[in-house]
Amino acid sequence: ETDPFGTGLDEEQAFAEARNGRHIRARELAESLLERDPESHVGHFVLALVHHYGEANHARALFHANRALGLFEGRFGDQPQAPAPWIWHARLLREIAFIHSDLEHYEEQLAYMARYSELYEPDFIAERAWPLMKLRRFDDARQAADLGRQSGDPRQEEIALNALCAIEFEAGDATASYAACEAAMNLEGADPARQAAVDFTNYAEAARAMVRLAEAGQGPRPGPGG
Repeated sequence: ETDPFGTGLDEEQAFAEARNGRHIRARELAESLLERDPESHVGHFVLALVHHYGEANHARALFHANRALGLFEGRFGDQPQAPAPWIWHARLLREIAFIHSDLEHYEEQLAYMARYSELYEPDFIAERAWPLMKLRRFDDARQAADLGRQSGDPRQEEIALNALCAIEFEAGDATASYAACEAAMNLEGADPARQAAVDFTNYAEAARAMVRLAEAGQGPRPGPGG
């Protein structure tokens, strides 16, 4: 049994199965939750994760995520405080932002990032650069990236440099793009065991754009689908 504001073990288990990529089991648990309680925000949230990451059905994922958010806020409000289970609200706002990104709804993505950052931590900072770039708001995107670099968070710096790599490429400045991509790759000493493959692939693309073909062929090769 759980208190009125908490969540049961099966809800956390369903969420964990989805986060760990076990989408069939996650769906089974989510459907069980909804059979027991058609207004289970967790059940709808887990189905959103399954549709988003397991099936790439982003429109269906958004439907379930919006349904989950509506059910949660209908019960606990749009600014939940403890002892309400605010963690589900935080997770939902982040997930809806990511779904909108995959749907190329960049204004909506920015709006949900702003809602999340107003209520929870850590803030979206450099992450805002990508949707701003896609909206061709290059100066705003650069500013978001610069704020990420100034945050003192190594992860934010990596996101910011990769964002600048893309921003300058889209803006037509291949030299600035190459410099940002190179800086991102060298953050951890160009060690593939310590940083994401995207750092290397972005650098290779930037080097190729600069006709630095020898550099473009360096670095680790991504695996299948990498």
